[in-house]
Amino acid sequence: MYLMEWMVVLDHKRYKPGSIWDEQQKKNAEREKKHEKKLFAQGLGHLRTAKESDIHESRSEVVDDNGSIYRKTKAYLDVCTYNDDKRGLITLLMGVVCLYLIGGVDFLVFILRQAVTGLDESGEVVSLSSLIFPLVAFSVVVPLLYFVFFRYLIKAWRLEAFTVRRLMVRFNRETRKVYLLRPGFLGGVKAYDWEEVDAILPKNMPNHEGIGGMLVLAVKTEENENPYRDFGVDGAFLGLPSRDYQHLLSFWEYIRRFMEDGADAVPAPKRLRSKWPNPLTSMWTVSRLSLPGGFDLGRSFLWLRLALTPVFVIWGLGHYASLLLSYEGRFPKAIRQASGESELRSWLELLAYNLLPLLYTAVGLWLYYAWRHGLDWRLPLQYLGV
Repeated sequence: MYLMEWMVVLDHKRYKPGSIWDEQQKKNAEREKKHEKKLFAQGLGHLRTAKESDIHESRSEVVDDNGSIYRKTKAYLDVCTYNDDKRGLITLLMGVVCLYLIGGVDFLVFILRQAVTGLDESGEVVSLSSLIFPLVAFSVVVPLLYFVFFRYLIKAWRLEAFTVRRLMVRFNRETRKVYLLRPGFLGGVKAYDWEEVDAILPKNMPNHEGIGGMLVLAVKTEENENPYRDFGVDGAFLGLPSRDYQHLLSFWEYIRRFMEDGADAVPAPKRLRSKWPNPLTSMWTVSRLSLPGGFDLGRSFLWLRLALTPVFVIWGLGHYASLLLSYEGRFPKAIRQASGESELRSWLELLAYNLLPLLYTAVGLWLYYAWRHGLDWRLPLQYLGV
């Protein structure tokens, strides 16, 4: 679920004076000004514009791809974002809402049919007076629910469905650019100079077990409608949760060495991340419950993980459904050409990642249905004359 990316975008916008979002922006700006005053009072005013980390400085002797790499070539590195796997719950909730919406329409049609014909399902006469209240109530409630759904709820659903399946960051060492692949409502596709990037990695953070989290990339931009701040901040939340701070530094070092020293300066990823939606993979993903600091039920609470298996199965189906309701995106042609991508391969991957999951899911559902109802699984082939 791309909630954090959405919050970053919302912070750049201008809102109606006095609204909740406007007041929140004002509070954030006041908090930042107080922090600046403290820095100047301590003689540390230069830190206000300084970066948290120098991209030319090595911060770790070891490198780790953190299982977060989609593709590594001589020219570029495609890295996953932190929230790509955190999805499914909204889709489950919206699925229930859709069932109620469909049921509401179905019941309204049922009442209207009785009101028009004067007969119920069994053919007996129905009193019109007994239908007036449910008819009026559902005639008001059902359109209201549809209005709320399409006006507000569908926007929340877009945080994990009806959008790109994954947000991706490409580090291109030849163009010295960092490219962000995102849908328009999350900031769109952007390109920033490598030298502009700041990795939020405080130097003096202790390496206590459990203090890891995500790698945050930030870039100051001129794109900003927030009236309380004279600059905008864009960026990305990178990689899977790190188990401690040293692990986080080694992940950043993998990216930094690739960009600074070359593709041969870092080893090949231990295992590339797959882009193929898979229900079993979805169930495994949600069962990990990976949180900042590397908290993982798979390592720490195996007994609880087993006890919650039914929950993870249902959640995993929601996760898988959200992937199928989304589409696999790709970078614009100019960025693909700058990265040396093959256009033929790009088109084939686009078609395969978007069409094949729907096909093998449909086949799987049919085989399950045929098995449950004792049908011949070859019936579709017979209808096609195969």
